[in-house]
Amino acid sequence: HDPDAYFESCLTGWGSTALADFDPDALEAYRAAWRSPDAIRGMCADYRAALDVDFDLDAADLGKRVTCPALVMYGADGPMGRAYDVPATWSDRLENMQSVGVPGGHFFVDENPEETARALLDFLP
Repeated sequence: HDPDAYFESCLTGWGSTALADFDPDALEAYRAAWRSPDAIRGMCADYRAALDVDFDLDAADLGKRVTCPALVMYGADGPMGRAYDVPATWSDRLENMQSVGVPGGHFFVDENPEETARALLDFLP
């Protein structure tokens, strides 16, 4: 019954980072959002959708390729970056792909905003 404790444990557990690594203003904005009953309902609905609606949509798209330019960004030091070859995972589905492993974990955007912004700006025409 303590949304702050739950979500702060997600930030530090998933991201393998300390709360001190987050910008204080951003962290306060996150707290305000996750305290909202509507936001909590939305997050739960998103996870529930993974079990039915998303599963069916993903199955229908299996084998299709995206042809537009795509940028795959991931936390190079996080679970995905350490356990998988992220670019290789997406290369079968994205014909025109660039990838960037940004230093950081699951929340690399918060941990390394400058490098994240640079990668996005380099990708955009």
